[in-house]
Amino acid sequence: MTILSSEALRASREFLEATARPLELARFRHAFLGAPTDMVLDALGPFQNDDGGFGHALEPDLRTPASSVLCTSVALQILRSLEIPTEHAFASSSMRFLMASLDRDQWGWRIIPQAAESSPRAPWWYQRGREAHFEAFSLNPTAEILGYLFDYREHVEEEAVRGVSERVFREIGRPAGLEMHELLCCLRLFKTRSLPDTCRDQLRARLNQALPGAVAREPKEWSGYSLRPLQVADAPESPFLVGLQDAVAENLDYEIATQNRDGSWTPTWTWDDTYPEARARAREEWSGVITLDKLLTLRRFGRIEGRG
Repeated sequence: MTILSSEALRASREFLEATARPLELARFRHAFLGAPTDMVLDALGPFQNDDGGFGHALEPDLRTPASSVLCTSVALQILRSLEIPTEHAFASSSMRFLMASLDRDQWGWRIIPQAAESSPRAPWWYQRGREAHFEAFSLNPTAEILGYLFDYREHVEEEAVRGVSERVFREIGRPAGLEMHELLCCLRLFKTRSLPDTCRDQLRARLNQALPGAVAREPKEWSGYSLRPLQVADAPESPFLVGLQDAVAENLDYEIATQNRDGSWTPTWTWDDTYPEARARAREEWSGVITLDKLLTLRRFGRIEGRG
């Protein structure tokens, strides 16, 4: 079993201190150095707009300052990891944005706004000629957002919870396969502590059916964009670790072995050449996000020296 050395952890810390956004640095200091939660919340604040949603490239590949459900979902992932109480202003304001942007005909959300077209973005966020793609219902991100409706139920309409729940679980049961990002959103939904037992049982059965064929189990696949074992079973207590134990162990070894000499981990994807300056900035920001994520995962599995 490979362990990330204390020297390698120090290199990652120095990389984050020199390169990462204040948000990722604050999250590192909170997780590894005991910094207060408020430091993370203060760093998250500048990404929020007056409408309650989050934008400003919180998801680095989408550079628009406008609020998006995509960036708001990222903010909510962070709030969940910090166990922010329902009475916090971030909870009520983000739910206000989600209720205002909910498509009540489809009971789902458009992942990015049309306004994103006027700002630099990765090619997969181009909308021209693909309007129907973004307007159609998708479990990405609606399945994940449903979990936050349960988390912060006191701030949302019961009609919305019912409507979105019915649509999500109807789509989860469709015969066609779920693609990678839909699966990730369903996995985040599964982590919702307040998810009703009947919903959890149905979701667990669907994920147990869909995940085995979707996970990339070979190290040669991990150098590209793929669903890695650690994205499915991201903690030792994950119920989806069963049957993936060997692949997860090998994935942990792989992550340690592929740390860069400067302590970072970098994206396995890139943009086209349309926005070179924004592309470079996004890559730098993603490196901070990914480096933090790798360290948190390695620590959960006891794979960092002195951090078991």
